[in-house]
Amino acid sequence: MDERKAKALLEKYLAGEATPAEKEQVDQWFARLVETGEWQWQAGEQVQLQHQMEQQLLQKINDTQAPVRSLFARWRWAAAAVLIILSAGAAYLLMPGKRSTPQVAATQSRLGHDILPARQQVILTLADGSTRVLDTLSNGAISLQGIEAIKKDGSITYTGAPSETTVFNTITTEKGRTYRLQLSDGTKVWLDAESSIRFPAAFNAQERIVEVSGQAYFEVAAAKDSKGQKLPFSVTTDHQQVEVLGTHFNVNAYNQQNTLTTLLEGKVKVSGTAPGASLTLSPGQQAAGSNGKFTLNNEADIEEVMAWKNGKFQFNGSTVAQIMQQLSRWYSIDVVYKEEIGETFVAEMDRDLPLSQLLELLEMTKQVRFAVEGRKVVVMK
Repeated sequence: MDERKAKALLEKYLAGEATPAEKEQVDQWFARLVETGEWQWQAGEQVQLQHQMEQQLLQKINDTQAPVRSLFARWRWAAAAVLIILSAGAAYLLMPGKRSTPQVAATQSRLGHDILPARQQVILTLADGSTRVLDTLSNGAISLQGIEAIKKDGSITYTGAPSETTVFNTITTEKGRTYRLQLSDGTKVWLDAESSIRFPAAFNAQERIVEVSGQAYFEVAAAKDSKGQKLPFSVTTDHQQVEVLGTHFNVNAYNQQNTLTTLLEGKVKVSGTAPGASLTLSPGQQAAGSNGKFTLNNEADIEEVMAWKNGKFQFNGSTVAQIMQQLSRWYSIDVVYKEEIGETFVAEMDRDLPLSQLLELLEMTKQVRFAVEGRKVVVMK
């Protein structure tokens, strides 16, 4: 059984969706560990997953397929074992009829006071430059400086009819926040943390153009111009432009020198803001680069790309620096590297967990350690 199939099976087991045969297979993996003395426990004891179990579990999964390679040589397998099993957001020891939760208090004392997702503000900037904190506006109809919209909890829907006078608004998410909006043409947009979108409060009949920084996911509504022709929709970042007709795609412009555009449905054309080459994407493809210099990934990891929208952190071969960049945006922390960590990690974790639990899961790989000092996280070997 390969890594992907093992991951899918363990996730079904955790979610309670495994078939009787699949449950029996997982139970047998753990039973063999106990029978051979490779994993022991005492009745009723609270335990946490340990590195030994990670190694032995993945060895048992693969021992009928091929000789087991050193998990320290390919240690990302060990990381996968921890976070596959913990993908529901808490540490569970999977044994027939038994699950145990981690000792959170011990974790908190070792990693300092706990840090929850930052939950900072979502800011609406109006045409005259004045700002409103969207969280402070009451649900219901909004009429500000000529814009017409309806606010409901964590979203806003613009309802203005097409207009020859273009009035721009900007919505900005701060650390630890996501936000959803619907533009006046019916296009739906999800913003990740530390992201922004500048857009017309009401589109005109000639063009649909928005500007994005950070990360956003789009479900573009089809529209026609005054002559009945399909009206394109364009997303611009500092170094990239995406032209679409009607499609679902994600734009990640956190790294301006390597903007990532990933297509889920439809078709898009990706080009630089300066003259240069362009790429036309089909579903499942990803363009990486800027200013007309692009590389094409024909098999983008859609689950990893869309994890943020689904309330997850997902890392498939990510470095510590890449992981900590995401955690910094979400938890509003400063990161200091005491030592360089060269390994890569495979992990899936809920975004609503306290920071200490995420750091502890990463520490279970025995490849990285953390110290928390206020809102500063020190990374060590």
